[in-house]
Amino acid sequence: MKGKKSTKDIVLEAIRKATPSYVTIQEIADATKLSRETVSKYMLVLTAEGKIRITKTVGKVNLYEAKKKNEEL
Repeated sequence: MKGKKSTKDIVLEAIRKATPSYVTIQEIADATKLSRETVSKYMLVLTAEGKIRITKTVGKVNLYEAKKKNEEL
């Protein structure tokens, strides 16, 4: 059955569409209308799967970006 995207796919798509290419959890939460806690959970999952990475940490805030499709894990 096609149609509804999973929450993980929604978060990943928002990260891939982000400009500039690095984003915070709060920015993705705002863009997707999901809670910060939900986005945080899926960012951890996507990081563990190697689909996104932390590019920089500023204080307590991590900046994330999507890995390119042809990029090694």
